[in-house]
Amino acid sequence: MKNTSGILFVGMFLLNACSSAGGISAPATATVPPQPTPTALPTPSSPGDPVIWRDLQVSMDQVEVTDQFITEFGTQRLPAAGKKFLWIHVRLENIGEGEIVLPASENFSVLYTESEIKPIYGHRQGYADYTDLASTLFPGQELDAWLRFDIPVAANWEELWFVFLPTSAQVGVSSSSPNYPYASNKPTYVWKCKP
Repeated sequence: MKNTSGILFVGMFLLNACSSAGGISAPATATVPPQPTPTALPTPSSPGDPVIWRDLQVSMDQVEVTDQFITEFGTQRLPAAGKKFLWIHVRLENIGEGEIVLPASENFSVLYTESEIKPIYGHRQGYADYTDLASTLFPGQELDAWLRFDIPVAANWEELWFVFLPTSAQVGVSSSSPNYPYASNKPTYVWKCKP
């Protein structure tokens, strides 16, 4: 037993000596991943100009801003403090020969400065709301509806972009800012918001 303890002690001593034989070891360096470089969004289309993704034709036809609206129940809705309502009218058409599942409302965004704004429940009296559309679009079928976005009061037309992302729910790699590069391998369609 004394021999075994002695052999272990000597073995550990030699192992320690071998590992530090090279002198002082260099401190480990952490590899910092490179910061993403911003990637420009595609050239925007004009209102009314359609884009085609697979067999789905999409166009943004109208843009409106209101400081209140009447709901389908006849009640008045006012925006939160510092906000106003942006309404975007979209048209969709199945130009193919098979059924198409409509994109979710999350596949649309409005970009304002460094913010990506998602549509929310609207249901303006007398207007078709996008969230009320059926989930399937049949060959030759056309649908149109409105999306509501709550935007800052200070936003002006030159700073607003409407985006259709058929395969994604956000423009940027990070949801915190569209200034992060969007993945160029995912389809991204952009319109300038003009009244």
